[in-house]
Amino acid sequence: MIPRHSLQRLLLGLLAAVSCDSGTLPPLDGTFAFAVFADAPYGFFEEIKVRKLIRRLNSADFAWVIHAGDILWYPCSDAEFQKRFDMFQESRHPFIYTPGDNEWTDCHERIAGGYRPLDRLSSLRAIFFADPFTTTGGRTFRLDSQAADSLYADFPENARWVHQRIVFATLHVVGSDNGRERFVGRSWQDDAAAARRDSATIAWLREAFRAAGDIDARGVVLVMHADPSFELPPSHDWRAPYDAFLQVLEEEVERFTAPVLLIHGDDHTLIVDKPLVRRTSGRVIENFTRLEVFGSPDVGWVSVVVDTSRADLFDFQPHLVRLLF
Repeated sequence: MIPRHSLQRLLLGLLAAVSCDSGTLPPLDGTFAFAVFADAPYGFFEEIKVRKLIRRLNSADFAWVIHAGDILWYPCSDAEFQKRFDMFQESRHPFIYTPGDNEWTDCHERIAGGYRPLDRLSSLRAIFFADPFTTTGGRTFRLDSQAADSLYADFPENARWVHQRIVFATLHVVGSDNGRERFVGRSWQDDAAAARRDSATIAWLREAFRAAGDIDARGVVLVMHADPSFELPPSHDWRAPYDAFLQVLEEEVERFTAPVLLIHGDDHTLIVDKPLVRRTSGRVIENFTRLEVFGSPDVGWVSVVVDTSRADLFDFQPHLVRLLF
């Protein structure tokens, strides 16, 4: 992607550097925290880092842990899927996951095994979303799932839950042109599946804000894998696959008015900014914040501390994991 340069990103990068391997401070009274990471582990040494990451998270007080996609690089075998699933179940906290592109849309690549992407998605759903209405991990809680809707029964990965009048939702939006990247052997079935998933995701996005309106929510938190290229014009080749989603996001965020946080991975760069603008005026939509978490070769997590007494709700504490032998 196009490099992004901002003082805020620089400051966060410095904070992450000095926070290497440090523990997470427990939240103050009246707050809660959750941890999020993405785009790891890629390879053997990063597997060691992720296991260390999970041990560190297990020693802290988190409401849940989220993986925002790209759980591997290659291969895309059922055995690797199961290996990752078992690794994440070492979390003593509830564990929530939304898919990335590496584990299915990119699996046509020879290095990944030369699989059919839709076949890989079916296997991924069978392993990670066998019960779409419950988190995994050592402790669990109930989820709402888009699979409960007969129109979208084949999207168990799109989940929603509410905590302290904040609505949380995962959205299956991935890199590689949102699953539309061309490859040898791509068929009309792949194109139709991408269009249907986009439709389901937009419906689930609207449903999240409807649920927030029903309870007069304090805020909304959305989690997906892809960087949707906020900074590019709608017609740009990199943004076009996400533009229908972004139009609805813009509409819903402006209508909602309370804080909205979008968390994603994909570019492996730690960023906190306000990139959503009205396409008609170019005005920044101030109640929207984006958190992009870092990823391979940097393995770590961001603690998102939620303080419901604050108007802006969210504070971010990044942490990197080092290997010390």
